Amino acid sequence: MLGVAAFQPTFEPLSDALRKAELKQDDAALVSEGLLTPAGTVAPQAQKQFEVTVESCIPTPGIIVKGCIDDCDVCEPELEEKIQLELEEQDLKNQLLKRQIELLDKSQEYRCCPAGSAPLAATK
Repeated sequence: MLGVAAFQPTFEPLSDALRKAELKQDDAALVSEGLLTPAGTVAPQAQKQFEVTVESCIPTPGIIVKGCIDDCDVCEPELEEKIQLELEEQDLKNQLLKRQIELLDKSQEYRCCPAGSAPLAATK
């Protein structure tokens, strides 16, 4: 019975001289067809003939960049109204807090003794 190795072909590498001769022959054929210049570069007419140009368009306005804060009109009117009311609520809470601080300062002034007098000692 023959093994698998019997069916696998083995190739000898080409000699350096034979490889160079084949490359010269291929280059000469490409030059005669007008695909290469004699210097070995791609011929300009071949570049034009095989050139591929692709134009594409991005269908989104995502390429627009603005350097400022812009008005947003994505929200529904009800959501915009809710946001506005929440902002007003925050403002009113801040005003209330400021007023409470002012009243607390005034109450501290009324509780404190006038300048130069000592506080009354607590009696038992």
